[in-house]
Amino acid sequence: MASFSTSPSFASPYGVRSICHIVGLACLAGFVIDLIALGFPPDPFSLEWRIDFLQQVGDRSIILLFAAALLMLGSLDSRRGLRQLGLLCLLTGIMFHLSCILVIRDSVLLQQRTVRNISTQAAELQTQIKQAEANPGSAQITLDELRQAAQLVDQQASTLKQNTQTTIVKSSIASLGNLIVVGLGLIGLGRYGLRVRKG
Repeated sequence: MASFSTSPSFASPYGVRSICHIVGLACLAGFVIDLIALGFPPDPFSLEWRIDFLQQVGDRSIILLFAAALLMLGSLDSRRGLRQLGLLCLLTGIMFHLSCILVIRDSVLLQQRTVRNISTQAAELQTQIKQAEANPGSAQITLDELRQAAQLVDQQASTLKQNTQTTIVKSSIASLGNLIVVGLGLIGLGRYGLRVRKG
């Protein structure tokens, strides 16, 4: 029966911590590169840009949490490094939670704007239908066809509003969930890093 020997460099705490640093830095670099690519060109005053950007941050935030945990694990022998990482994690977690307010606000604004645009377009179509009803000789369609078209426009506008609201609510809940959970994780790591230094 063959026996496997473990290399001392991998079994030692130094080797494990070095691996944690390497993987943690790689994850952190990947997260930052993703955010730069997704946020370019920056347009923070655009409602759609902010919503999309924060959604992408939420979707990729687990990588940031994983990177922070690995970097903290790799820094267990350095109290100063652990404190700095802990403080950075704590601040980032708080920023994630504060961004949730922006996600909620922007989602409500986008929902209101979208519903208003749908209502405006439906009203314009209804006006065109009423004008065609008022001038039956100018159109090649009957009065019944115009009434059916008006009902169809109302039904489609109502369905479109409902679908839009449902889609916005679902994506907002997903973004909020990710930001809250990862924010709590980062705050927990931050508190751990600061507590270990005091101990």
